[in-house]
Amino acid sequence: MTLLVAIGLGFDPYFYEIKKNNMIQASHEISRIYQKEGMDGEEDIDEVSQNLGADVLIIDNSRLVYSSRPGRRVLIGPVKANENNIVVAVGKEKESVEEIEKLQPPKHIQEMLDLLKGEKPDESEIDKVQSYQPSKNFQYFNLIYRIREHTYLLISRPVAPMQESIDIVQSFIFTFGFVWLAAAVMGALLFANRLTKPLLELKRLSASMTQLDFSKKWHGTRKDEIGQLGSSLNMLSQQLNTALNALKESNGELQKQLNKAKEVEHMRKSFISAVSHELKTPLAIIQGYAEGLDSLDVDEDTRQRYCKIIHSETEKMDSLVKDLLNLSRLETGSFRLEMTTFDFGALADEAKERFANTLSHKQILMEWNLPEEMAVYGDPERVDMILTNLLSNAIDYTGAGRKIVIDAVSQEGIYTICIYNQGIQIPEEYQKRIWEPFYKVDTSRTRNLQRTFGGHGLGLGIVSALVKLHGQRYGMRNETDGVTFWFTLAAAPQVDTADRA
Repeated sequence: MTLLVAIGLGFDPYFYEIKKNNMIQASHEISRIYQKEGMDGEEDIDEVSQNLGADVLIIDNSRLVYSSRPGRRVLIGPVKANENNIVVAVGKEKESVEEIEKLQPPKHIQEMLDLLKGEKPDESEIDKVQSYQPSKNFQYFNLIYRIREHTYLLISRPVAPMQESIDIVQSFIFTFGFVWLAAAVMGALLFANRLTKPLLELKRLSASMTQLDFSKKWHGTRKDEIGQLGSSLNMLSQQLNTALNALKESNGELQKQLNKAKEVEHMRKSFISAVSHELKTPLAIIQGYAEGLDSLDVDEDTRQRYCKIIHSETEKMDSLVKDLLNLSRLETGSFRLEMTTFDFGALADEAKERFANTLSHKQILMEWNLPEEMAVYGDPERVDMILTNLLSNAIDYTGAGRKIVIDAVSQEGIYTICIYNQGIQIPEEYQKRIWEPFYKVDTSRTRNLQRTFGGHGLGLGIVSALVKLHGQRYGMRNETDGVTFWFTLAAAPQVDTADRA
């Protein structure tokens, strides 16, 4: 119905607008041919004018240089002939030749005459398609196009053939439109009936699925969208049935997760208990010796010994608190690295001085096998913390008269630093858990050993977090007569001397 209304009301102006545009495009094409070839392009201009079905004239410097009319001539006024040669239509005998001569020539002919006289056309009419009607039975589209200065193109096209085409198209559309409308109504009724029947079946199937009844299936044989929907519902039913069965089977897995959550909660409580225990012992010692200093009459040597013990326990507590703060910052992501290039050998020399007295006291031999130049890229302070914790761990678990060996191997821009200590191996079931905070394998590693650095079990956890923060790797392995802990560091990037210059 919308199409019928559009054809009836809007087709006329739409069709005329297209024809006007065709005239403008034709004027551009003729102008191009004439400017390029002059009158040598007469045949090409003929082809354009014939395709357009219009009267085409070109006036160049007040001369008619082209006409699409037969014989290239433009006849003005009635033909002069003898009385015997004039044939007059029946009923027009009373019209005299003088009255016929009074008729005005078509507009484009009059414009041609004006141009031949050297008159210029009105600027407001140039390059625009004008419509004029010399009489009630005739109407034309007229176009004046300026090819160049003093050269003009005139195109005139009668409207009657266009109106005839419009009438034919409208008549066909109206006739066919009403036939199609009747067929569409009947087809819609038949299609709706054919469509709703399988849809109702699909509705019953989906209703069964909402009740978790997946036994009903779509049995249709259609290959269209409804058939595809039915097949999709069958697949969905099967998948939901499988999912429900899998959900039942996953209850056991869920129970495992709950047990794991309980284990994590137990680890948390154990962590708090371990921290409390680690703090309770030095606090009790400090309290006892502080009360002794306050209430007992002790000599100077005893007082100094008490103060030394209090100071030692205070240092242990301070070390524990610092380790706990560092571990907390690492776990919350608030720990920031200051990455730079530095000499690992200089950092190792500081570690040698730091542990010299301890090694001498425990009679432990320490060997350093590092390259002469070992520039690495990382945070020097955090790398020093990694090395210190690993060396402290090695010293704690190395007996008197044994040795610790530190090696560094470079491969593809990565240094692997290994800290080996002679001693008891770590059982395989404990090797992953030693990196957890407060986890200690005291039963297998510390028997008959005196632990120098307290051993509250945070050192390896801090090592693990710091190495990960550097984007590097770490680990441990049992050796024939001991254990090796290792971690990697990135070698410092090489700087080209030419670039430096």
